[in-house]
Amino acid sequence: MAVLLEVGTAHARPGKISYGTYEGVALPSGGYDALPVIIARGVEDGPTLWVTAGIHGPEYTGISVIHRLITPDLVRSLHGTLVALPTLNPAGLRTGSRTAYYASNVDPNRLFPVRGAASGPETSPLNPLEAVYKRLFETLSESASFLIDLHNFSPGSLPFALRDPIFYRDGRDRVAAQRLQTRIGEMLAVFGHTIVNEFVSTDYLRKALHRSVSGAALNSARIPAFTVELGGYMSVDPAIVNAAVVGIRNVMRWGGMLTDEPEAITDIRVLNPAYPIRRMQHPFAPAAGIVQYLVKVGETLINGDTVARLTDIYGRPLGKNDGCIVTDYDGYVLGLSIGAVCYQNDSLLSLAVRDESDLILPYPT
Repeated sequence: MAVLLEVGTAHARPGKISYGTYEGVALPSGGYDALPVIIARGVEDGPTLWVTAGIHGPEYTGISVIHRLITPDLVRSLHGTLVALPTLNPAGLRTGSRTAYYASNVDPNRLFPVRGAASGPETSPLNPLEAVYKRLFETLSESASFLIDLHNFSPGSLPFALRDPIFYRDGRDRVAAQRLQTRIGEMLAVFGHTIVNEFVSTDYLRKALHRSVSGAALNSARIPAFTVELGGYMSVDPAIVNAAVVGIRNVMRWGGMLTDEPEAITDIRVLNPAYPIRRMQHPFAPAAGIVQYLVKVGETLINGDTVARLTDIYGRPLGKNDGCIVTDYDGYVLGLSIGAVCYQNDSLLSLAVRDESDLILPYPT
């Protein structure tokens, strides 16, 4: 029996694409900020995939991916339901800001609910955007078979998919977490992009990534989910859009939502090291100044390689070794953190380095 899902005013109808809105933050001028919703429902039953995008305002590529993905041809061959929200942050989209102007002091991708051992008592009311996400998360938790959250990274960065750690409460939950992490591995493999593990567990929790869209889906709702970084923000690369659309369709094939043959990804560079890699920020600027990068995205680094040169506004070198800055790690360049101007202790590069950490961890006590 088909489950006819409703998300806001969008209703799943067999063989149709439905468009609607989900009620967001109430506005002092009247009405509310609306999250756009698209539901594509096949005639045949099957799983439900949620695809979300745009939780950071100027990250536009996910919108284009959703537009390219949801077509009448897709619906005709679809088994199950695809729910897509092209922007989770319409205020940020309108203003070109990472945050929403009515919650400007907090990253919106750290506002999704926490359940179980990692949560604490609520001592103050939720801010308005957090309250919206809490409502939306209930619908997501009840309906999603799996989820993909679309983002952009840094200017000119390599597209890649992030794999989160999963936290468990007891022995039985650990077994469930292991099964879930196995499914994530399968999803990421068929998605076909470079796979990068998230920050190590202490940083992951300190940065509240368990309250991101994918982190909450995994660690609170136990839904297979991952985040995709689709190159630089404030621009849309057609090759990256195409690779993401192909990757999502391949995930849908893996999940039984499409029955045709998988497609090859040929439009982007994919790193395939023989060992797991995780992301880290390194090195950091020793002083404020002007940065000249001496490496490119995707380049392989060896400990001690020079990656940048730092000067003052007059072009005079800052610090030791004629202003040269080196890496302390072997790895790959995922992205350049800034353009040319930095302050002291700003991160200069995003690296992918060898990862030997555990991706299944007990909740901290």
